[in-house]
Amino acid sequence: MGHIKYYTFMIVIVCFVMFLSACNNLNTSSNNKNEIKTENHNSINFAKTSEEKEEVDWKEVNENGVDEALLIKNIDEETLTYIAQQLQDVCKEIDEKGQKDKNYWLTGQWYNDVVNSKQYNNVVSLGEKAMKPLFLIIYKSEKTGMYEWVCSKALTEISGFDFSGENDGAGWRNSKEFLEMFIDKIIEKRN
Repeated sequence: MGHIKYYTFMIVIVCFVMFLSACNNLNTSSNNKNEIKTENHNSINFAKTSEEKEEVDWKEVNENGVDEALLIKNIDEETLTYIAQQLQDVCKEIDEKGQKDKNYWLTGQWYNDVVNSKQYNNVVSLGEKAMKPLFLIIYKSEKTGMYEWVCSKALTEISGFDFSGENDGAGWRNSKEFLEMFIDKIIEKRN
């Protein structure tokens, strides 16, 4: 019984630290330009029908690693900015809820609040257009906090890649591990 309490306590602490590490670096300033971009993106339907969907060409990723310059070149800056703002906003909201109610982290409600949020769903609804920007955010980040987790979760959902068999059924544990698994899936799919 003591071991269960200890492990539960350690898991909660690790999750809390990961969350704080990402949400502390959020850009909380906003201006009309960003708000207009968000508004414009919401008015455009990025979703494609199943007939229109085409495979994302990951020529930036190969057995030797990631060609960062090519990846950056192939990303729409407006889409990248939109995605980053949407997911930073949801992380900020989750952080505020956690600060108001310390038990919030223990209930797991934060997970539902993320995946059911308007911002998260705005990003996921972009579909394949969001994949490379999400990949770049995870790839360039030195952190593995809540923001990176949300980006990884969105990229998993959009890509349809199944990581549930990894780590004895636990899937990926953090965004760095996710990135390695994602790259492996891209290479595996190509071969």
